[in-house]
Amino acid sequence: MTLIFTPLGIRGIVGDGIDAEIVSKISNIFGRKLEVGSLVIVGRDTRPSGYALDRAVVAGLLSAGVNVLNIGIVPTPTIAWAVEKYDADGGIIISASHNPPEWNALKLIGKGGLLLHPTEMETLKEEFHSGKFKSVPWTDLGTEENIDVTEEYIDDLLNFIDADKIRKNESHVILDVNGGAGAYVTPYLFQALGVHVNTINSSPGIFVREMEPRPDTLGDLSKIVIATKSDVGFAHDTDADRLSLVTEKGEIMPEDITLALVVDYILAKRGGGTVVVNVASSKMFDDIAKKRGAKIYRTPVGEAYVSHKMKEIDATVGGEGSCGGVILPDFHMGRDGPLAASIILEIMSHKRISISELIEELPRYHMIRKNFGIKSSWDSLKENLISFGKKREMNIDLTDGVKLSTAESWALIRLSRTEPKIRVLVEARDPLKAEELIKAIEKVL
Repeated sequence: MTLIFTPLGIRGIVGDGIDAEIVSKISNIFGRKLEVGSLVIVGRDTRPSGYALDRAVVAGLLSAGVNVLNIGIVPTPTIAWAVEKYDADGGIIISASHNPPEWNALKLIGKGGLLLHPTEMETLKEEFHSGKFKSVPWTDLGTEENIDVTEEYIDDLLNFIDADKIRKNESHVILDVNGGAGAYVTPYLFQALGVHVNTINSSPGIFVREMEPRPDTLGDLSKIVIATKSDVGFAHDTDADRLSLVTEKGEIMPEDITLALVVDYILAKRGGGTVVVNVASSKMFDDIAKKRGAKIYRTPVGEAYVSHKMKEIDATVGGEGSCGGVILPDFHMGRDGPLAASIILEIMSHKRISISELIEELPRYHMIRKNFGIKSSWDSLKENLISFGKKREMNIDLTDGVKLSTAESWALIRLSRTEPKIRVLVEARDPLKAEELIKAIEKVL
């Protein structure tokens, strides 16, 4: 039985790690930190286990004296947006994001629409393991209201971007929502933007490919973009906070490209600023920041780390290149796939060039991602990796896992916070150097 507490939330396999009893207790603890009568937004993705956990989450909150505004099946960014829009005191997202279908999770949001800070999550973890479920008196129990906010969310997006310019471009798009919550928003957003959209894998709760929209999972999208002569292909994960790209040539782009296009565009519009990305994001962000006269900050991997750093320094733009997650504080403080897609369509409409030509303007690196099973203790692996880096005279950064770098290449080796595996990321300008480095690291692991 595995229940994983992470800075991004609490995850587990349904029935063998996470269940209705556990999420009810977590929600109760979360609600008890708020005043009686507070308002919490609740929403979920399309996983079949979502409804049962939704009922348990609501029960936990109501028993803590908290009122619930339940917005049903919506993308994760819609929930984060709604917390800020409705001036709620918090939010609970029921979604395991890119994890396999048997998993589910709770992501907890504080006032203002930010995920709880990692230190707050650690406190909640301690209270969960030591505390008990407690209910307020019957006179103080909360109430639940169910509403649909998707139209309002789409309207806010349309007002935020240059919708008229996008409409004039009349782009043709293939959208792969993979049975996720993006099906409830992104196609309708595109239609409102005058985009000719064909949606694939759109039956909610039926997951045709792996949940994570990586280059190795988007082969069908690539073929369909080519066959239909579309301008671009977009792909979401299950809760649509991520966005991956396929060019009009069928080229499946690394996840960093999504964020890089948005960061470059926003910094150019603002005449500089500040950008925050995680340590697993491409070196191209350093190049873009230098080109635009902007400052760049890096955090540990995880949206909570990035968003709280952005809040702290009043950042212009940020996100996680390692997953195609874009955060624009002027809209809200969470990763937002539909927003990212809209901004990219706006860039295409302003520059009047193809998506592949836009990408060619970016600095490019060769990136390799691999996952490995855990065969020995992380502490011993960490020491071996540090020794490996010292022998090669590499810079060593322990912000998150072990990051080894030279002027020509870098590698990040870290424990996944969402699954029991080790994630390895290698990047270099020269593909051969990237291949050589990851093979050497594989031997160490």
